[in-house]
Amino acid sequence: PGQKILNKNNENQQLEPHLYPRLPHLPIFPSIDNNETLIQNTLLHNKPTIAGIAASIYQFLNALHVSNQKFATELLEDESNKKKKKKKNANDLRAAYVTQVQQHLLPLEKAYRGRPLFPIRHDDSIFVSIAAFREHLLADTLASAYSSATHPDKLFCGVVVQNCFDNTKCIGGVKVVGKDKMGRDKMQKIDGISDRNGVEEFCHNSTFAQYCNNGQVRVIYIQDIDALGPAAARYYSSKLWGGETYYVQVDSHLHFANGWDELYIADLKLAKAYPKAILSTYPPGFVNFRQEPPYTSGTRLCRCRIRAEEGFVPRVEMEGRSRENETRPTQMAFMGAGFFFASAEFLVDVPFDPFLPWLFMGEEVALSVRAWTHGWTIYAPRKNLIGHQYRPMSMGTPHYQDSVSRLLTHPGMFGRAENQVLDRVKHLLGYPDLHNDNHEDNSDPYNKFLEMDLYGLGTERSLKDYLTFAEIDIDKRTCGPMKWCSDGELE
Repeated sequence: PGQKILNKNNENQQLEPHLYPRLPHLPIFPSIDNNETLIQNTLLHNKPTIAGIAASIYQFLNALHVSNQKFATELLEDESNKKKKKKKNANDLRAAYVTQVQQHLLPLEKAYRGRPLFPIRHDDSIFVSIAAFREHLLADTLASAYSSATHPDKLFCGVVVQNCFDNTKCIGGVKVVGKDKMGRDKMQKIDGISDRNGVEEFCHNSTFAQYCNNGQVRVIYIQDIDALGPAAARYYSSKLWGGETYYVQVDSHLHFANGWDELYIADLKLAKAYPKAILSTYPPGFVNFRQEPPYTSGTRLCRCRIRAEEGFVPRVEMEGRSRENETRPTQMAFMGAGFFFASAEFLVDVPFDPFLPWLFMGEEVALSVRAWTHGWTIYAPRKNLIGHQYRPMSMGTPHYQDSVSRLLTHPGMFGRAENQVLDRVKHLLGYPDLHNDNHEDNSDPYNKFLEMDLYGLGTERSLKDYLTFAEIDIDKRTCGPMKWCSDGELE
């Protein structure tokens, strides 16, 4: 039996060399042997590997950690020296971040522009991108995904674990202490205890260990204090894709319906725009989720809202449901970042933007307008096949902003840094009141609109047509009712 396994591994290595050497899922912050060679082989197209890409990301994260700590120290020095004239500001913080992106991430981005990192397999395999921040339900999410899939052998997960790993420095963690009257988790805040590593819990479970040992769970580990928000984490996890047929992005606190993998593939293929079709939704909460049929009707993203307190960037909202008699999915104008399902060619047309640190509001509308103008059509799934744990502020779960604020102690620094990134999103949407003298200079780290040829709009459809389609009036800062969307009028 041992020789058979060895022969099988050798056969797989010859067929898919980019998966070898395996990227270790444990321990945390693993040592990647020959990392410099792997990085160079990847950049030069000699032998691109997931391990080489992960090594590049870890180099970036290590350099970013040093840069962040240096910036935090300089902030404290500025506070203590009241006479100092030139003090660090949000522009300097973003420029320090951009400098690390330019050095460590952009070479990879440009080496594979307009092409997939690896050959796309056509075997109905699924890659699931999971960004987890101090997540106590990560192991449960992974277990539900694999145990509920019809073909777990074709399921691959790329997980970004952003945790506090040092007991002596952990603040604001949580543990479940019961249920409220609605059946939702009741949380208790805890300090001085490292966060649960959901990957470790999942991979040490004898039921699921095979998937980790087979290389089906790929992981990047990040200290919580270096977390930069969901858009950045999803950029990292997108780089763990290994040639699978479909690309799926989800949150880290989900339940999956039985057969979800086959059912979503079938629904996607029914969309008129397939293969350039995207399924996306805001799934129901755990209380209203059904593991078995009859499933609830798919929820639709048919509304947006523009408010001054959110920087006048459209917030995507849920409105409407798929009808029971629909024979195929119907169109929407918006994607939800917590769930979408598409063919992996999506990554070639709409690569994730590494210049969106600290971004929360604006992630979804930016993804939507980029995908739509690149010729991708967005659909609501006909049935809800996942359940989501919604988390009001009163629940007390950790948020990446808390960790960032502990690093950037200067009042308002985080908000000003986030506004810099919001301008990038508003530029995508055609806001007229944005000015930047160095707009075309991709070498200037203070330029808010860097590399928009890589991460900007497509040319298959126009921005003007998208805004009309989504009923967004940029000048008036308003969103229309999109009745065509909530009624499911367009196939």
